[in-house]
Parts: sequence; structure tokens; C-alpha cells
Amino acid sequence: MKTNSMIIIVCIAVCGSFACRRDLQVSDTMVDAVVAVTYDTAAGNFSFPKQGIKITLSNQRTGNSLTYTTDANGKVIMEGISSSVYNITATISLSAAQYLSITGIKPKGDSVIFNASVNTTPINRERNTAVELKLQSGIVGDWVIKQIYFAGSHRTLGALYRDQFIELYNNSTDTLYADSLYIATLIGVNNTTINTGTGYISSGAFIGQYNWQQALNMPANIDANNDYVYAKSMYMIPGTGTTYPVAPGKGILIAQTAVNHKAPFVGSDGTAISVQDPSLTVDLSSAEFEAYVAPYVSKPLDSDIDVPSSVNMEPVKIFGTDMIFDNPGRDGFAIIKVNTMEAAAKLRSDVYWTPNLQNPSTTTQYNQIPVKFVLDAVETQPSTTTSRVPKKLRDNLDAGFTFVPGSSYSSQSVIRKTAKIVGSRIVLMDTNNSYNDFTYLAMANPRGFAN
Repeated sequence: MKTNSMIIIVCIAVCGSFACRRDLQVSDTMVDAVVAVTYDTAAGNFSFPKQGIKITLSNQRTGNSLTYTTDANGKVIMEGISSSVYNITATISLSAAQYLSITGIKPKGDSVIFNASVNTTPINRERNTAVELKLQSGIVGDWVIKQIYFAGSHRTLGALYRDQFIELYNNSTDTLYADSLYIATLIGVNNTTINTGTGYISSGAFIGQYNWQQALNMPANIDANNDYVYAKSMYMIPGTGTTYPVAPGKGILIAQTAVNHKAPFVGSDGTAISVQDPSLTVDLSSAEFEAYVAPYVSKPLDSDIDVPSSVNMEPVKIFGTDMIFDNPGRDGFAIIKVNTMEAAAKLRSDVYWTPNLQNPSTTTQYNQIPVKFVLDAVETQPSTTTSRVPKKLRDNLDAGFTFVPGSSYSSQSVIRKTAKIVGSRIVLMDTNNSYNDFTYLAMANPRGFAN
């Protein structure tokens, strides 16, 4: 996943030498920005193309975006940009043939994607220093996260959060096996106040996020922030290795509770659970897997019933009273696959307290997951820019993020876009940048596709 990196330099100049425009109006102050792209030669002096690198500036205050592509020299001049705070991303995709011809290395997938991002970056009259992004490469994966329904449905008319689900998809040309895949929600700082004190990253693109290097008992000889992610919850699909085949272009549903939430069902306490407006929720009765955690928690939810037609996920780490996703969207999600029994044991045993809670008496610990075992990862954020939290995932996992505009209890889901159709097989977009790869559905649709 980490073959090369690229440095993006954004030089900001006060509007004067270039004509000003009001593309993203937030104030009367306009500035110009110059983006210069170069390749880092640390992993080899390869002549990757400088032309056609996509640069996107997203205005955090208005939600509007500007998109540019670099010229043959790896540069682009952006004239008259509104003074504001921006998320900036850079991406370029090379086909497998291009990558092989340039490097002599044959990639595993159809293409190699280079991504970089920086969030909450001021571009204004006061700032005239360069903004640097290091573009990291990632190979398009076989397993991808297709759809995440974290928002839930209306508190009183819908199913609240008990109808949440995540959908995985075989994006390859081969039959894959879901056996022993782990699904994790990833922990990170979930408040908007930027803290740079002990236990937090004090500068750079991940300012205000946990500094795991300072976690209690963390080994000093590892890169705890860049080479690992940390699980808030984690479940494993059981199986012997070939128990659950998934054909190319097919997926699997993992439900919190695998029932038809549109219809009444009997809870664990013997009383009926129903919704007032069935159109607001989803039918998960065909879900292959569900998170049945009642035997493992002291106060299980009445809605957490064991559905015989759905296979129970094996809980590795339970957060709360069920597989409940953060419905504002302040989570990261990952598919994980380990290659040895020893690695699986470490995945379960290597746990750490959050760096700002270095208290051995606390029960809040999080599993440490090596990035090399992550097959796909997606970061979600709240719908409003003022509610967004420090970024959790590095660029080699997800250079962007995705969200549902309706926010919590909206019945909306995030879903991966279609890249192309080969015969009858739908190939989903996977550039390691959820800002580009995902859109949303106004109504979550298990096994559905984006329009």
C-alpha cells in the first residue's frame, strides 16, 4: 500500500497579481493559490506523470468545491479563491500497465492510486506559507466496504439505531471467502475542540487527534500513530476458510439485528417491537450475518435477538450494548484480514488505553490493528462542517471522508459509487478517498447500488 509518496506544495498569495473571482464566497477577501506537485524519490526515482493530478479544494464554511488538474510541470494556479478554511485533496490513478512500465513492478490490482489530503487548512490574507501534502499510494482492493447505514431512522416513527448495517462487496474477478474477516469501528477523538496537550497530536494534518505514541505501556520502537489503527468495536465472521464464498460482484450484509424492521417482531423480553412508519426503515431479514451480543453483555437490548437464519458474528470487542454505530457519523470503519494464528492472537491481546486516559483502573481499552492487515477503510464525519472532528485515518487508508447530509436518524446511508460495469459485474469505485468514492442514498437500501 505504501510504494511511493508525493509532495504537494500550496503557495498562497494575496489577490493582486491575478484576477479575483468569487467562486466560493464567504468574505470580500480573495487570495490566489499555486499548487506545485513533485514526486518523492525515497522509494525510487521513478518518472511518474506530473500532468493530470486532480486537486480539489472544499470550502468548509460553504460546502462548495473547486477542482483543478495539474499541468505538465505538476503545477496549477488557482486565481481569486475566497478566503476561508479548506479541505484539500490530491489524487491520480495509474493503470497497472502504466505503473509496471514506469517502475518495473507489477501491481496486484487493476490500478494504483496516489492520494493526499489535508483538512481544516486556512487560505487567507494572513497565511502565506506553503501547505504540504504527502501523497501515498494504495492498490485497489478486492474486498471493499460498499454501504454503511450508521444514521439510523427516526427516533419515534422509525427504528432508532437498531436497523443499522454495513455491507461488504467482492470487487474482484475471483470468488472470495468471507471467513475470518474482521469488521471494526475505529476509535478517535470525537469532539470538535482541538486539544494539543498531553495525549494529543499537536501539529500537522492530524492535529487534535490522539497521540497513541503516548499511550500507557506503548512500545517506544513502533510508529503507533501511522502503522496502526485502534478498534472501538470488532467482530469476526466465523468459518473454516471456505465456508462463506462470495462471487465476484456480490456482497454480504452484516446487520445489528437481522430482522425485517418494517414489521413487528418479538423482543427478547417477549414484547412486540414495531415502528410507526415502516417506510423509514429497512428489511434486514436476508442479512447473512448479525451481531448477537446478548450473551456477552450485562444489560442486552430487548431488540438484540438471535435470528436463526443469520450467522452470528464472533465478538472480539463490544462497545456498548450492541453493534451500534455512531449515528452522527464520527467513526472509521475497516475490513481486516490477518495471515497467521499468531497475528490473530495479537490482534485480540494488544490493547491500550486512550493516551489522554492513562489510568490502569479504567476498562476503556482499544485493540491495536496493524495497518498492513487492513483491506479497506472508510472514514465518516458529521454532515455539518462545524460538527466535524479531527481526521482519524491516514491517506493510505482513506484520504477523505464521507457523510450523509441528513445527519442522525435520517434513514440515509453512504454508498460506494459505480466505477464501471463489466458484463453483468458492477465494479465499484475505489481510489482510497471516500470523498470521491462515496455518495449517499436518501433511503438506505440493502444490496442496492448508487444511481
